[in-house]
Amino acid sequence: LYLKLLKDKNINKQPRLTNTATDGPALILEGLRMLWRPDIRWLVIMPLLINIILFLSATGFATQWLQDWITTITTSIPEWLQWLAWIIWFLFAILAMAIYAFSFTLLANLIGSPFYGVIAQRVIATEANSTVGSTSAAASAWQSVVREVQLIVYFVPRTLGVGVVALILSFIPVVNLLAPIIAASWAAWCLCLQYLDYAADSEGVAFVDLRNKVSANRLSSMGFGVSTMVASAVPVVNLVILPASVVAGSLLWCRQHRDIG
Repeated sequence: LYLKLLKDKNINKQPRLTNTATDGPALILEGLRMLWRPDIRWLVIMPLLINIILFLSATGFATQWLQDWITTITTSIPEWLQWLAWIIWFLFAILAMAIYAFSFTLLANLIGSPFYGVIAQRVIATEANSTVGSTSAAASAWQSVVREVQLIVYFVPRTLGVGVVALILSFIPVVNLLAPIIAASWAAWCLCLQYLDYAADSEGVAFVDLRNKVSANRLSSMGFGVSTMVASAVPVVNLVILPASVVAGSLLWCRQHRDIG
């Protein structure tokens, strides 16, 4: 009997987090491994197919728009100033890529939110060794969409503000070194909140309370955000990283943030 109890205890034991930035990559990898669990798989495949269509459409539109803009620039500037046109094009291309990536992530998460909310519930049930709550999948999906809109309202104006500050700093010598650090830190913070929120929302935790919980464990939270940001920067792979990050965020919520007062 003692050996059986000990075995059950070891099976249900959750991996310990070190409360450092190294937790992030480990959680992402664990999230990737869990994607094909039978009760989660279809929740990954459905938004994945939708996001592939969105990705191809948005990429085609953005590419055509950028090419048209380049043609307009190069034909309207005298030949002896063409070198300046290419510098402007390069800077504009970087800005266009950033806007494209940010917009795609927002749309992809909005489309996937009905599925991701259910994924978070099932991961929490597994971690807590319990059954999924009585809330229907449809109700949970709608709740996730509403919460996702709230996140967008929080993210968009602040992201624009951070972007303006980073742009201004980029023109100041020496200080301009801070611009990419500020922008990357904000992106990591947003991604951490984004993927922790599915689990927090499924347990009725308000968004403001989630921010407080994340701040209480800032190092590991930002490590998770940075890991997600790096993985999301890989084209095509980022389509799978979205649901994997939802799983990873739900694991982080259960193993660390959930027990904070």
